[in-house]
Amino acid sequence: MEPLSISGLNTPGSSVLSSQGGSFGDNPFLNLLVAEMRTQTPLDPVDNASFMQQMSSFSSMEEQRELNDNIMQLLDFQGLLARLQGLSESSSLLGKQVSFQHEGQELEGVVDSVFVNDTGEVMMRIGDREISPRAITSISQPTAS
Repeated sequence: MEPLSISGLNTPGSSVLSSQGGSFGDNPFLNLLVAEMRTQTPLDPVDNASFMQQMSSFSSMEEQRELNDNIMQLLDFQGLLARLQGLSESSSLLGKQVSFQHEGQELEGVVDSVFVNDTGEVMMRIGDREISPRAITSISQPTAS
C-alpha cells in the first residue's frame, strides 16, 4: 500500500470549514479526517461514536491552544506592567543619594539613571556601577558640595 498523501486539499470555497477562518489546508484535523475517510474500508467505516470522540478531542485541543496563547499574552503584558512600575518607582530616586550593597561593601552614590537591562530587570546607574534596587539600603537628599 502506498503512503497516504493529503497535500492538494486546499480547494476553493472550503475555508468555511476552518475554525480560524483560514483555508482548508491550514486545519490539520480536517486534513486527517479527509484522509481517514478516503482510506476507510466501505465494509467497516468509522463509527459515529469514534467520529464524535475525535471531534470532541479536537475541539478541546483547539480551546486549550487558544487558552495557552491568551495566557502567554497576559503574562507578557504583566511583565511589561511590572517593568513600567519598577521604572516609575525607581525614577523617584533620580538625583538622590543612596547607600547600597555592592560586592559585600556598603557604598554610597547619586542615582544617575534608571533603565531596564537585557534580562528585563530594572537597574540604576550610580557612577560607573549598575545596581539593582534591591541592593539599596538607604536614601537621602544629596549633600551640597
